[in-house]
Amino acid sequence: MKKMILGLAAAAVIAPLALAAAPAQAATALTNASFEDAAVTFTNGYSVVDATNQTLTDWTAGGAGVDIVDDTLWAAHGGHRSIDLNAYNPGSISQTIDTVPGQTYNVSFAMSGNPDANVPAGAKTMDVTAAGTTSPFTYNTADEQNTTTDMKWKDQTSSFAATDTSTTLTFTSTTTTEGSSPMGVSAAAGPVIDDVVVTAAPNVVKTKVWHTWTGGPVTSIPDKSAAGWHPTSGDPQSKLHKSENHQVGVPYYVPNNGNKGGGSWFLWLESTTSA
Repeated sequence: MKKMILGLAAAAVIAPLALAAAPAQAATALTNASFEDAAVTFTNGYSVVDATNQTLTDWTAGGAGVDIVDDTLWAAHGGHRSIDLNAYNPGSISQTIDTVPGQTYNVSFAMSGNPDANVPAGAKTMDVTAAGTTSPFTYNTADEQNTTTDMKWKDQTSSFAATDTSTTLTFTSTTTTEGSSPMGVSAAAGPVIDDVVVTAAPNVVKTKVWHTWTGGPVTSIPDKSAAGWHPTSGDPQSKLHKSENHQVGVPYYVPNNGNKGGGSWFLWLESTTSA
């Protein structure tokens, strides 16, 4: 980090056709979410954690390492410590948590940027990765004008769908802007994170409902939102009307047998609810 910041571095319906619902909500076991637990000695308010010095409890540092920063250097979002994802160059931290395959999880965290005056102010970029999903985030210290006494934290959220019974969550810096540091010229001022929370997203239940047109004669395709659509009492038995044979939200016309020019309009609509 270089955190010489002391001199500063650093449809409602009667009987709907329900689709398969997502698994029940699942609890996660993310630990040391605010980075308070670490067997470290701070020098100038920070301590480097890397592959040779894994002192951040329950997290694994990767890349070029990260800095655990205490509140003698800058104010944490919660508690007394936060993480600069750049030690002297971009680093990462990871933790593996229990998950339920198919369940969607939300990852929330507080984000800021190292305001080290020895590195040009600007975009501090990072990725959050889990279960093959990567979400990029940016905090711009030039725009925010944050300082060590007011880090101007921003709440961030990403999500992922678990594919296994355990998932590795990783925060990775992609910030490479260089400036002077105790190690010479390096990318020592990165994105800063704190207070990571992982929660199971509400289950989403999708329901398809078959509608018939009861709005009288029309000269063109009736709009799907028109008042003349009437929800039916269940799943149509005819293969002609099965939902898998039609696009949701697109009306379709079926001519009457033996009655040239006559026929009826039908429509499948889908509603989404959280359980």
